[in-house]
Amino acid sequence: MRLAISVDLKDYAQGSLAVRAEVRAGAGEHGFTLAALAAGDGVSVSNWVVTGGESRVEGDLVSVTGASFVIRYDVEVRHRVCLGSGKDTDLVYPFLNANEVFFGTGLLPAPREACTAEFRLAGLPAGWAEFSSLAPGGMHGDKLSAFFCYCAPGEAPAEHTWRGRAQEVKSRVLKQHGVSLPVPEQALFDFFDGYMGWLEDSLAPYQRAGEINFLVLQAPADFSALSGGRTFATGENVLNGIACYAPADAEYLRSYFGFSSYAQYLYEGLAHELMHFYTSPVPEAREKSVLYPAPGCPAYAARLLGEALNNYFYSGYVSREVPAARGSFDSWLSRASARREKTGARQPFLDLLELDEYLCANGASLLELFREMVLLKLDDRRPYGSADFLFETMRARLHLDPPEPLEKAVLSQLS
Repeated sequence: MRLAISVDLKDYAQGSLAVRAEVRAGAGEHGFTLAALAAGDGVSVSNWVVTGGESRVEGDLVSVTGASFVIRYDVEVRHRVCLGSGKDTDLVYPFLNANEVFFGTGLLPAPREACTAEFRLAGLPAGWAEFSSLAPGGMHGDKLSAFFCYCAPGEAPAEHTWRGRAQEVKSRVLKQHGVSLPVPEQALFDFFDGYMGWLEDSLAPYQRAGEINFLVLQAPADFSALSGGRTFATGENVLNGIACYAPADAEYLRSYFGFSSYAQYLYEGLAHELMHFYTSPVPEAREKSVLYPAPGCPAYAARLLGEALNNYFYSGYVSREVPAARGSFDSWLSRASARREKTGARQPFLDLLELDEYLCANGASLLELFREMVLLKLDDRRPYGSADFLFETMRARLHLDPPEPLEKAVLSQLS
């Protein structure tokens, strides 16, 4: 399949974006996911037209029968401020105002088959600039499942180049129009250099995206009320990009993350999202990350290897290296222990702690095991199918048998 997609901003001042997707594929039925179809109040799809094929829409799923067809629709956006991501739909909520246009994951049709893709932004107002994850590194079909695009009057992003062992990475930081940060961009670049050096020393030479656009948006403190309770505001890692959405609100940062400041959120968020270039919990990350699960991988295994493993090591690093994030690891541990006590459910973070303690008692470490998994998947780009990958790597590369009760308990978890 080949897609040529355009988004026209000509009516942004009236709260509307025009999308056109030209599709060339083999004969038959072709499926797409379009989360904007099921977003609810504040984001709606109108003027839906498919030419050259027969379409069927069910919820956020679109099926089109045809070999060459064009999908056209408008997205009507009521929201004027950042609201973060949907709780019940895979949508990064768009917002439009006099000085900004923002849209991302869920606004464009994501095909459920392999494809090549082109993207074009039309109608950009004079003096405005695009800052997105779509432009750097070239367009790729996988970007359609997770991306962001921010347009505003043209303040140039801060730029920096980090030189790793295997490649260079150009990073850019752009803060939202009218927003100030508690730390200068150079401090974030300095952190980037130190952290990426540690990742290379601890795991493997970085060999993923050569350009990373880091967008810092700030939702207002009342964003949840504005979205009718349908969104949360954290951040995300996508191919060629990282975006932050949280409000600079002390109570939200404390209650949601356990953070004491917005500066801590920035450092921890950056560390967490950069680690996702090594491990991710979603199958769509095959181009972005080294470790990623197969579509049928149990959810618990994906959380264990894609999220908990990330949190376990990034939090240890920032606890040691970032004054604003002192105690991060202990905070993660405390929250996992509290959840287990409250719910009785297994906690991936605690499973990793138990495994790490066992490995250290036997002359190894969880970090060493993590490194061996990364090295294996650098040479074999297939996804892992379950947490058995963790334990088999331990046997094969560290020559240690896992603790039998822990292995059985982890492998029995599905959700």
